[in-house]
Amino acid sequence: MKPRPVPAPPRLRQTGQSLVSMMVGLVISLITIAAMLTLYKTMVGVSNEASVAARRDGQVSAGLLAAQIELQSAGFGVDPAAAPLANRLSISNDGKQVAWHYNDGANDVCAGLWVDANGIYRLRPVMGCVDAAAAAWAANQREPLALMPTTPDGNLIAFAADEEGGASLAGYTFRQEPAACLPYRQQDYASTPAPAAQRVRLANADGKQLFSVCLPNLT
Repeated sequence: MKPRPVPAPPRLRQTGQSLVSMMVGLVISLITIAAMLTLYKTMVGVSNEASVAARRDGQVSAGLLAAQIELQSAGFGVDPAAAPLANRLSISNDGKQVAWHYNDGANDVCAGLWVDANGIYRLRPVMGCVDAAAAAWAANQREPLALMPTTPDGNLIAFAADEEGGASLAGYTFRQEPAACLPYRQQDYASTPAPAAQRVRLANADGKQLFSVCLPNLT
């Protein structure tokens, strides 16, 4: 009796990915990569804007503080009876410039500040000056205290209209007003009026104020 032949194993069919499935996977991968690149670009843009804004606001804050310290010298060492108020404090150039007269102990000096859309500047002290209203400075005598950031071509960077902070100094001017004030106002003047002095504010037409300085030497 002959042995039965062993049947051959069934041939297995080869399987794999079709061209259609590969194209679908490729499209999904491209969409994912595009979404990641868009997110990365957005994050980098926000980070750069935040960095510029922080640097700008820091510079403006430091400049405004320095300006207030400079203003505190207005009228120091000057006899009020010998010098009218207009000689000791003067605002000119449509509010862009404030100048003041003081004595440093050895010399009469006129100093000042300038503000425009590009920033806030310190005006170089002029020795021998006794009339702040007559003091004048050339553009090259302005020393920057805080400058607004610019693009590589020198134009001011435009910020969002609803951005808070010192996005722009355009429209800000110096304003003088009489006020009963002292620098730190720790005294109680409930029954006795505070000394009459002068106050200088840096504000815009909408009333938004960047600083207000009481000048006790101008009483």
